[in-house]
Amino acid sequence: MIVDDEPLEREVLTMMIKRVNLGISQLFEATNGVDALELAKQNRMDVVLMDIKMPIMDGLEAAKMIQKDVPDCRIIFLTAYDERDFAHKTMKSGTHDYLLKPAHPSEIRQALVKYIPVVKRSVSASLEAACDHDDILTVMEYIENNLHLELNLDTLSSLVHLCGQYLSRLFKQETGCTITQYITVCRLEKAKKCFIYSSENVMEISEKCGFSDPNYFRVFKKYEGVTPTQYQQQSLIGRKKRINSFNNFVM
Repeated sequence: MIVDDEPLEREVLTMMIKRVNLGISQLFEATNGVDALELAKQNRMDVVLMDIKMPIMDGLEAAKMIQKDVPDCRIIFLTAYDERDFAHKTMKSGTHDYLLKPAHPSEIRQALVKYIPVVKRSVSASLEAACDHDDILTVMEYIENNLHLELNLDTLSSLVHLCGQYLSRLFKQETGCTITQYITVCRLEKAKKCFIYSSENVMEISEKCGFSDPNYFRVFKKYEGVTPTQYQQQSLIGRKKRINSFNNFVM
């Protein structure tokens, strides 16, 4: 859960957390300590990233109450330089970490991985690593290298000399997902990289990733919570912030 009374701060933190691929299944937001406490109790929160200065109830008070009601919850303070002494004192009484604002994505990731026991890799890479069947690995590799092509069961089954129905069952058995789901995940991951590092528009990226119809990118919002255009805009904002931070540091 991200707790901050500034909408932009919550938006940027959400973007950073999604980008570092920690496999977080649910991400909540709260604007003050009271809302954070209620959400933490209702959802048995695992990790909270929390600002200190907030209206209604500040982060220090909220942290004490969350620790009492959800003792397994890990709390990481986001704090200004002149507040770190407060954060450090509260850490001793149960809070687990703090980050100085503005926190860099790598610092956030480093703090979170201490408390989130997940595989720190892309979904497609995780599935591939979990599979040891040669035919399935061959199919997965072909899919990843040919996302721009029309990928169908006939093509994939002929690649490994298996009938289509058997390949479908075997793929699901070995990876836990269908071939269609795997193709979609790979295409979405490629699209995300293009949005972050490329200046191409949604239509161009859509074609490069094998989505014949840009409207099919509605799947993107289902998986990522934002539209492709919003994701691209957020990525651009993030790049500018990192560049400005680096320039300020150098100066």
